[in-house]
Amino acid sequence: MSSENEDKKRIILLMSPASYRGGAFLSAAKRLHLEVVVGIDLPETLAEYWHVPLGVDFADPQASVQTIVEYAKEHPITAILSVDDGASELAALASAALGLAHNSPRAAEAARDKLLMRTLMSKGGAPCPIFRPFPLGDDPARVAEQVTYP
Repeated sequence: MSSENEDKKRIILLMSPASYRGGAFLSAAKRLHLEVVVGIDLPETLAEYWHVPLGVDFADPQASVQTIVEYAKEHPITAILSVDDGASELAALASAALGLAHNSPRAAEAARDKLLMRTLMSKGGAPCPIFRPFPLGDDPARVAEQVTYP
């Protein structure tokens, strides 16, 4: 006979230490009887010092995917979710590496980058506004002369 802990599904919630959304996700997971492992955006040494079970570096997706895969070998995972958009690509990459249901990593990246999203939508034939990239340092008056307005 299996214990209650063995029957619970374990998920990873990826979040930054400053996220204000974590509480709502944790409450929802509790109502759904899910075991939650919080993957926090912390350098490895700080995560070890603070005894954080799963510290990952959102700025280094490849290393973070490896950390999550290693963790999942000992603690099987049902799903990986990003609480904020800062880790949506990491959630997609790690889920793909573990063979879990996931969003396309490219779609997760595009969700955070309006130029990439519009480029992909345009190439795919989806309706999207006319757009043009301009360097951040361009003179706004010069940019305004080059674009049309509705």
